[in-house]
Amino acid sequence: MQQKFHKISWEKFHHYCFCLAKTIIKAGEDIDQIVVISRGGLVIGRILSDFLSLPISLFTIQAYKEIGKQKKPQIIEKLNAKISGKKILLVDEIVDTGNTLFLALSYLKKFKPQKIKTAALFFKERAKVTPDFFLFKTTAWVIFPYEVKETVNDLCQIWGKQGISRKEIKSRLLKIGLPKKQVEYFL
Repeated sequence: MQQKFHKISWEKFHHYCFCLAKTIIKAGEDIDQIVVISRGGLVIGRILSDFLSLPISLFTIQAYKEIGKQKKPQIIEKLNAKISGKKILLVDEIVDTGNTLFLALSYLKKFKPQKIKTAALFFKERAKVTPDFFLFKTTAWVIFPYEVKETVNDLCQIWGKQGISRKEIKSRLLKIGLPKKQVEYFL
């Protein structure tokens, strides 16, 4: 099966974060603190922190080996914030299989927050956990504006193993919408 890609510009990403913040505000949720799943949730979490006027903390879960291939999620950096009794908004950029969000929820419940609501920009219906707030359902591999080098490296490796020439790889990366100068530099 051919992988579909959805590349997002910085402008759209920021607009999507604004729309997600408005959705959360409209729901009337009383939230004390944002907790982000790093790395993916860092940028969206920071923007939501601004739009929602909430403090932010983080912990790190590693789940992907390369595009389209997950490994078992692992917490590699622990939460260093007191959330006991607080109303938390747990944020990531996308819920794919749901494994990362499931692990994150299980982990945070140990700290005894009063409530945990979840938010992500994108959600895949195959996920075993559905975020409380999300903007889009997708089946595509979403490429966020802060992961250009990572995407170039992963796709070069995948396509290179398939015997695809560097010239064709470059053409495909540009067709996805990655910036030409950055593709040329990292390729």
